[in-house]
Amino acid sequence: MNTYDDFLRYFDARELVSPEAYNKYKNFGSYFFLSRFDIRLIETMLWIRETTQSAIIINTWHRGGRFDERGLRDTSTPMVQNKASIDDPYLSAHVLGKAFDYDIAHQTPVEHREWLKSRENDLPHKIRLERNLRGQPISWVHLDVCDDPKNSKVYEFDV
Repeated sequence: MNTYDDFLRYFDARELVSPEAYNKYKNFGSYFFLSRFDIRLIETMLWIRETTQSAIIINTWHRGGRFDERGLRDTSTPMVQNKASIDDPYLSAHVLGKAFDYDIAHQTPVEHREWLKSRENDLPHKIRLERNLRGQPISWVHLDVCDDPKNSKVYEFDV
């Protein structure tokens, strides 16, 4: 098995992208979608899933849920359409294939961020975690692999 096969044991390719992107490119197969992501992100999420043995939920649109912008954000997603312009390009970690927003079974987002910090030495790669939105703890987990050499292995930031 390879990292992509291992990842697909736990995640459905539809969780990773918008419904529009999935429907347009689904005939290319799951690897097509996975290859759009930074391998460090895939390896880190796989490590979290296997270490916690807990379900991780990214997008839920394919099951009738409301989440469709928690993985790769493309030009079909309102968040990109509302933020991007020629004068002000939108280069979020999600657009670059370096981030997921998710929920994890058996842990609140605050507990999960604390758990990740406590496992800093075991993590396969450096990560960044959103912590607070306008001073309040974020009610989901944002994890990205946008590496800044001056940051610690687990770096928290506020938006």
